Amino acid sequence: MTRFEPTLIVKRLVVERREAVVYDERFHAGVNVVRGENSSGKSTVLNFIFYGLGGDLSDWSAVARLCSRVIVEVSLNGLSATLSREISETSGLQPMDIFGGAYDDAKSAPRSEWLRFPYKGGASRESFSQALFKLMGVPEVSSDLSGHITMNQILRLLYADQLSPVEQIFRVMPFDRADLRDTVGRLLCGAYDSTVYDNEQRVRELDKEFDTVNGQLRSLFSVLGKADQGFTYDWIDAQRSVLERERVEIGNAIQIAERAFYTLEKKDKLTLVQQEKSYKEVQRIQASLLKAKHDRDALALAIADSAGFLRALNNKLEALQDSSTVAQHIGAVRFESCPSCYAVLDLETPHACHLCKTPFDSEQTKGRIAGLILTTGLQIRQSEMLQARREEKYTILESQIRAMESSWKEASRRLASIQSLPSSTERERLRELHRRSGYLQRQAEDIEQKAQLAETIRALSDRKNALQSEIYKLKSDNEGLRAQQEARMAAAYTSISTEIKKLLILDLRRQDIFEDPQSVSFTFSDNKITVDDENYFSASSRAILRSSFFLGFFAAATKNPFFRHPRFCMIDSHENMGVEAIRSQNFQLQMLRISRESKVEHQIIYATAMIEPELEDDSYTVGAFSTSDDKTVGIKMV
Repeated sequence: MTRFEPTLIVKRLVVERREAVVYDERFHAGVNVVRGENSSGKSTVLNFIFYGLGGDLSDWSAVARLCSRVIVEVSLNGLSATLSREISETSGLQPMDIFGGAYDDAKSAPRSEWLRFPYKGGASRESFSQALFKLMGVPEVSSDLSGHITMNQILRLLYADQLSPVEQIFRVMPFDRADLRDTVGRLLCGAYDSTVYDNEQRVRELDKEFDTVNGQLRSLFSVLGKADQGFTYDWIDAQRSVLERERVEIGNAIQIAERAFYTLEKKDKLTLVQQEKSYKEVQRIQASLLKAKHDRDALALAIADSAGFLRALNNKLEALQDSSTVAQHIGAVRFESCPSCYAVLDLETPHACHLCKTPFDSEQTKGRIAGLILTTGLQIRQSEMLQARREEKYTILESQIRAMESSWKEASRRLASIQSLPSSTERERLRELHRRSGYLQRQAEDIEQKAQLAETIRALSDRKNALQSEIYKLKSDNEGLRAQQEARMAAAYTSISTEIKKLLILDLRRQDIFEDPQSVSFTFSDNKITVDDENYFSASSRAILRSSFFLGFFAAATKNPFFRHPRFCMIDSHENMGVEAIRSQNFQLQMLRISRESKVEHQIIYATAMIEPELEDDSYTVGAFSTSDDKTVGIKMV
């Protein structure tokens, strides 16, 4: 059977009370019916699945509160993984432990092979939602308005529970927001492109930098506007030439004065002391400068090495995400001779690798791939954080080196000046010349600062133009991408509405408008659905309409590969919503029809006290029929 991505299949649910297992049932692809009498724990089972997959849940039933842990074995795009969360009465935001492999392997695996992910991620640790999205190939969705999209938000459109109002689409939750619902709906409809968000993020960064650059330029021009002259390169070069000529003249005059002084053959010992002191200062700064340059060069090598490591990790992650598909195709390749020595290979033994002949377990392979994807994702996150710290340290070192170089030049100039100090009665003449030389040196430094200022203005102007160009390009790209997304969204809406209308037409004749609906409209942001612009129906019809939306959304996703809906759906029983048995059973037949018509891997989990007789079959049911005396969860309340 073909598999669209993403695809989520629950394979096994295990519930523990301390060390004891109180629920352990296997599920299968296709239709799964959890059946039993009212109040026998069917909704509790669905809530355990919802929570185990990452849903927010703290309002547990009395029996569920006695349990300690939920473990769900899943298949995510064909990769096996086991998810585990502790049950908490106070918070539904518990972390999740993930094992790359099946539940049976997870039971005997050491604790070190489990990876713990928090509910909320950070700079150095991704959340369990991000980890599961990575395994399913779902892009991370985040914006300033909606925040990070979590598994809980996704599951709100996959689980039609009993407690949410029947006139609403999403599973009810406090502090719900329209923009968040719209983002989740767009994501599952395949009308969300992470490139748009990345571009928006980049545009915001560029806008901020543009404002900073523009502000710096305005400040500089404001100061320069008050100066007597402009800071053009021609003016700077002219000033340099004038100063250089005068410095040469002063230098010549100093040499003449020194020759006259040394003919007196006198020495001044104090001058030697000053020379030694200045020389040691130059040496000290030079040593610090060399050490800083050595540290900077070593850091540059580390940054380059880490960049290569990060590229290798990202390539590895892409290869791992493709490896499941590759493994399926390579499995059909048969080697008649060794590709190395060309010796004829022996006949294969069952369940052995075609190449190396060692025992082969495809489920274990998928589990290992899932574990490697999770581990690689963590390595990338931590390596990126360390690389950012290295780059920050590199920038600081560069700044320190520039300051040291300036200090070294000043100390060297001072040493040179002291070495030429006179120590005789001719000193007044020489001192005057050296003072003039020092003045010219400061003038030269001032000119160089102005040259740097002119270079800064040029660099800022170039950067401003580059920022404008990039912002314009990104905004233009986003306009095109948004047009594509709107077209994709319109196609998704049409497909979902068509499936819902078909389900309403095939409903029993209980609601007139359902018999021949002209239009079915819904909006994720407003959280409502209408039929021919009407949304006021009987309670039982509203329950059927809400369930039809979840099932119709699911059916559309099984027919269109562009949906990011994980081809997974849970619907709780209609009994408590006033739906009569024959009508509920008719809905179950529609559910079975959609499953049979599907050409792709999928799963529907349905809970009912009134199972349609055609579904009373081991290939559709999960566990035994639960009763008040023999409930789904093996805990008796006293």
